[in-house]
Amino acid sequence: MDKKRRLRKQSNRKSVGSDHLVVPECVFGFRDKPVCSLLGHAADVLDLSWSKSQYLISSSMDKTVKLWDITTSTCLKTFSHTDYVTCIQFNPVDDNFFISGSLDEKVRIWSVRDRKIEDWNDLHEMVTAACYSPDGQVAMVGSHKGCCHIFDTSEKKLLYKSQIDLRIRKKKSGQKKITGFQFAPGSSSEVLITSADSRIRVVNGDEFVHKFKGLRNTSSQISASVAPNGKYIICASEDSHVYVWRHDNSSHPSRNRITVDVTNSYEHFHCHGVTVAVTWPGAEARGSFGSRSSRHSDSDGAVNSGRDIPAENSQHNSDAGTSRHPGDRASTSWPDEKLPSAKSSPSHCSSDLCIGAMDVQRRSAWGLVIVTAGRGGEIRVFQNFGFPVQV
Repeated sequence: MDKKRRLRKQSNRKSVGSDHLVVPECVFGFRDKPVCSLLGHAADVLDLSWSKSQYLISSSMDKTVKLWDITTSTCLKTFSHTDYVTCIQFNPVDDNFFISGSLDEKVRIWSVRDRKIEDWNDLHEMVTAACYSPDGQVAMVGSHKGCCHIFDTSEKKLLYKSQIDLRIRKKKSGQKKITGFQFAPGSSSEVLITSADSRIRVVNGDEFVHKFKGLRNTSSQISASVAPNGKYIICASEDSHVYVWRHDNSSHPSRNRITVDVTNSYEHFHCHGVTVAVTWPGAEARGSFGSRSSRHSDSDGAVNSGRDIPAENSQHNSDAGTSRHPGDRASTSWPDEKLPSAKSSPSHCSSDLCIGAMDVQRRSAWGLVIVTAGRGGEIRVFQNFGFPVQV
């Protein structure tokens, strides 16, 4: 009898897995206290972007762009501009380059390794949005007048191609301002457009297919982003909240479409003074944010990587300086240092239950990590545990 009981207990233990773990697809329970914070900017942060190596860059009203290693909360490099930097994005194919837009009416392509400007273009109107196409061959640049300019970036240069009318029909010119672009994951035609009329529009090809409402964006530099799994849209708001909408990425243009789908339902959480919010791309591959690799810091706070960043280029390009900032860490390699791989996981997460939980996380909002930034320059990281207590 004892032998049968032991066998029955073992079989029950083995049956615990993702097939038996049921977590609702939309469960939100963000904590008020962030998982970690990054300090370094002297003014409001306006945009954030992840590299494919999972480094973070941030742009600010302090006229700089900063490169961060989020696992060590370290600022690696600073890129100086002559005015507020409104928008940034890493090249999705070659993350040694990123694009930036500024109120000085210029759009620039930067080399991360050399910390210099590869090319720039003067649009003669304030640049308020910029993004690459998924293949890195094209850049979309938006302005405060509501114009969308297309550039060929195939050679890491800004070659002007055309201008697109986004048909944002507003009587007040301020409401036409484009504050954000992002392509939907895995799509070269579906683009998320954020504008200063408190609307987020989805364009597929030359057709509007969806509109999201709820946020407040009338005078700020706020842009929406899509989660890596394509299921959620995240956006900051002027009411000090971060909004999350369900996104059906199966929307496609139709010749018979007469009306545009509108989504008014959302989840949101309070984040005082928030100006930008993006998801952490690694949330798709890992069960918990913030576990550290075997890397460690030197006594001066720089990551010990075994290789140095190439010597800084002393040349000044265009009208933006490339001088070193005191907070930069010169002994950290780029882009060799990466966040922990998907194979690493916390020691307490070795059970079948936790493995099943990570599988559920990839299909739901549970475990979603949102990186926010706000007034004063602080960057904060929040994680959705979906329950009153962390599991």
